[in-house]
Amino acid sequence: MNWPTFDEPPSVAFLDVDGTLLAETTSYLYGKLLRRRGMIDKSLLLRAALHGFRHRFGRLDYGRLLQYGFRMIENIPLVELERAAYENFKDQVKPRLYEGVVDHLNQLRFAGTPLVLVSSSPAAVISPLGIYLGCTDTLTTPIRVEDGRIAGQGPGPACYGEGKLYWASRWAEERGIPMDSAVAYADNWSDRALLERVGRAVVVRPGRRLRKLAMIRGWTIVNPRRPRVDRGAPPGAE
Repeated sequence: MNWPTFDEPPSVAFLDVDGTLLAETTSYLYGKLLRRRGMIDKSLLLRAALHGFRHRFGRLDYGRLLQYGFRMIENIPLVELERAAYENFKDQVKPRLYEGVVDHLNQLRFAGTPLVLVSSSPAAVISPLGIYLGCTDTLTTPIRVEDGRIAGQGPGPACYGEGKLYWASRWAEERGIPMDSAVAYADNWSDRALLERVGRAVVVRPGRRLRKLAMIRGWTIVNPRRPRVDRGAPPGAE
């Protein structure tokens, strides 16, 4: 099915990232880049892969994963992490965006709908994607920065599960935007709280449980084609 059209432009579009806009986990791609540069230990990638498997079934303890991730990068200057994120976006994230998603989001934006990323990935990792898509804002788990380095989680809940609904609702309330006129795009069972709250919901390549819920709720289901990625490319541009 093609990306949806709307009779009236939604007041805002809340966009999950991993599995919704691209066929991969952004932070895992980013971790592979940091590993190639010798900036993190290989064990983080193995831990991330395990948690990614749990995420597919809505059983991820995201708080524990965050704490572990913060420890792994606590000695890396934030500016270096941000620079690496732009390389990661150019070489790894952009080539993996689902077919048609950029054109679809451009149409929404041109119709006056603000685009807001709502992701569990750190802001430093997904900010380049937000800029590329012309997003109005990016909602992620708050972080504490001390001496130019990430020192841990900031105030408020992690932007995962119910936390995504918290941050999206807060963003809309601060701007006087009713959630009933918003649309949310997501792919995972853990995203259902946000999907249930908005006026329109779009689920992307959902698993069995979320697909069943979407059919019951009458949500839009889309199954965009995965882009072809050159697996034979060199490590810096695969």
